[in-house]
Amino acid sequence: MSTQNRFTASFCLLFIAAGLVGCTTSPEAKAANFLKRGKALLAQKDYPRALLEFRNAATAKPGDAEPHYQMGLAYLESGDGVSAIHAFQKATALNPKHSAAQLKLAEFMTASRDNSIVQQAVTRLQETFGDSPNNPEAINTLAIAEWRLGKPEEAAERLEAALAKFPTHLQSSVTLARMKVDARDWGGAEAVLKRAVSDAPQSSTAALALGELYVSMRLPARAEAEMKRAVQLDPRNSAALQGLGALQVADKRLDQAERTFKQLSDLPDKASKPLHALFLYNFGKREAALPEFEALAKSDPADRDARSRLVAAYYNLNRLSEAENILGVALKRNPKDTDALLQRAELRLRSGKADDAEKDLKTVIHFSPDSSAAHIALARAYEVKGLGNNQQQELQEALRLNPASLPARLALGYSFMGSKQGRAALEVIGAAPEDQKRQWQWMVGRGWALITLGNWQEAKAGIEGALEQGRPPEAVYQSAVVRLLQNDHAGARAQAEELLKRDAADVRAAQLLMETYLAQRELGKGLDRLKELVAARPNSAPLQALLGRWYLRHGNLAGARQAFEAAKADDPKFLAADLSLGEIDIREGRNAAARQRLDAIVSANPTNVKALLLSAQADDQAGDTAASIARFRAVINVDGSNPTALNNLAYMLAPSDPDEALTYAQRAAEIAPDSPDVQDTLGWIYYRKGLFTMAVRYLQTAVDKESTPQRQFHLGMSYLKAGDQARGQKTVREALAKSPNLAKTEQGW
Repeated sequence: MSTQNRFTASFCLLFIAAGLVGCTTSPEAKAANFLKRGKALLAQKDYPRALLEFRNAATAKPGDAEPHYQMGLAYLESGDGVSAIHAFQKATALNPKHSAAQLKLAEFMTASRDNSIVQQAVTRLQETFGDSPNNPEAINTLAIAEWRLGKPEEAAERLEAALAKFPTHLQSSVTLARMKVDARDWGGAEAVLKRAVSDAPQSSTAALALGELYVSMRLPARAEAEMKRAVQLDPRNSAALQGLGALQVADKRLDQAERTFKQLSDLPDKASKPLHALFLYNFGKREAALPEFEALAKSDPADRDARSRLVAAYYNLNRLSEAENILGVALKRNPKDTDALLQRAELRLRSGKADDAEKDLKTVIHFSPDSSAAHIALARAYEVKGLGNNQQQELQEALRLNPASLPARLALGYSFMGSKQGRAALEVIGAAPEDQKRQWQWMVGRGWALITLGNWQEAKAGIEGALEQGRPPEAVYQSAVVRLLQNDHAGARAQAEELLKRDAADVRAAQLLMETYLAQRELGKGLDRLKELVAARPNSAPLQALLGRWYLRHGNLAGARQAFEAAKADDPKFLAADLSLGEIDIREGRNAAARQRLDAIVSANPTNVKALLLSAQADDQAGDTAASIARFRAVINVDGSNPTALNNLAYMLAPSDPDEALTYAQRAAEIAPDSPDVQDTLGWIYYRKGLFTMAVRYLQTAVDKESTPQRQFHLGMSYLKAGDQARGQKTVREALAKSPNLAKTEQGW
């Protein structure tokens, strides 16, 4: 043998001895080695490395379906359903007889809302396994397809037969139980799962399934017993631990719940790692949660979810510079990081920088045009800017892109509620997929729509279901609102205090608490409690601002100014405080100071509708009618459907150009047909046009809707001009008796 040949042989032997791919290893052997390593990593839930091994196997043996099937499983376990489907499709294209891949594809297809796709799943299963499969997974999937195709009896018979043959196949028991629950046969569902537990007494998953049924049946003691048994059988059963933790939270055993969530976060799977920190964060221990968020983000710099949680925690703890720094570093490294752009837009929105947020979100949509989340966030930017129509358009687009997006559906529903379209809100929320209707977020969204429509009793029934899912703060808050509406002030106050115990800086809970004190005519006690909350969280600008709003609401301008100044000291970028200080300046007649303060806001953000409206008020109060008119025109350029701007502009234009004024007033009337202010303006315009009978008609409507001395005076003068001297003199006298200065202030009438 030559020296070269001896060297080559030694080189190959060296690699073989090292356990690496040898020079003479066949493609089949290479692929088998990659698959073996990938499966081991998949069992350890190390999905990225498992996927790498499976890709290597596919490269080593391109015509083999198995690596693609294994990739599909890895994607499925990691939560990437779309990639899983593509992998299973590739596997079946390479080998149509790969029964496991065909089964997985059929499982996805049975979840479709399109019956034709479900029927295709049935055909695929029958072609692969025959009409009477001997495979319990295939039988279960066929039964689900039949159930979804409106054949529940056939589906139940198929599952009963399968369980007679495969009594320990848990998934068949769970599916059969789900069918019985759907038919409101709770006893039948319980019997099925009890039998499954009996047939597999060491199965943690079976105990969990029975526990989850008891949760649905609202039997928390039985549910907890089964969850505990599931955890005893398998201390690494994350679903059982989460269910147990939720039951402990619902029963307000927070110390026990904290220990359960700590046990969860110690599990090796990535999804469980942040759960203890999230528990601490959501239940009043935000400072304690922060180090855990920081450690998780530091341990895996590529984990965008961990980064997002940390940024949100920094922001809510008023550590804005740290939040912005993290995002700045991420975007410097990758300007196309859409997650960072989305979160920076959120920060900018909360800081009142709607224009900057809009730019970030449009960049996200440029890189990811199908991002439903970006359209939802852009809708919020338009909401901040007062662009209601644009807001609803973006939400409708978000829902079109992803009809299964519950956040988009709920946001659209809330938008309809904001524009007093309760029926439309209830309709769009009610159109959610059936499986989403078991989620507390959906229950709460529907509850708000019902409250908007005045249906408090039905809303209250839905809230109870949401509260059973761990007493989420939004459900507790909604329950408190309903109690307040039903004059259960003690109950509402107790639930507001429950929220404040979790988070002393919860502004909505503090506001609701104040409403309970006001309803019981104990405003002094309420303000004392609010001051305690402010003292407990002295760096909370929103709480300081809330105290300022309550002072402002009850005429304590000095106290309000002090509170808003404190909010500004806590957060110099807190725009709401600047706007409120501008309002105080106007109410105190300090128009120059108000205009200076508001001009600074408008210069930084020329589309800030609230600042423009306040500026117009300051200009008008200072006697600068031209500047006030210009401000109202600026608002209309930003938001052509703003009724306040349309109405006020019309009123101010009436003396000089009643025809142009009428066009604006009519637009305002289309948007706010029940507004007495708009009816009064229409009467003023017709008065200026000399059409006094028309003026009387509109002014009488304004007085009927909301009588004020000013509107009575307007109506009386119109009666006089229309020739009805007796009624005119009587109405004017009544108005002047209430407000003698009207003859001076209402010049032009």
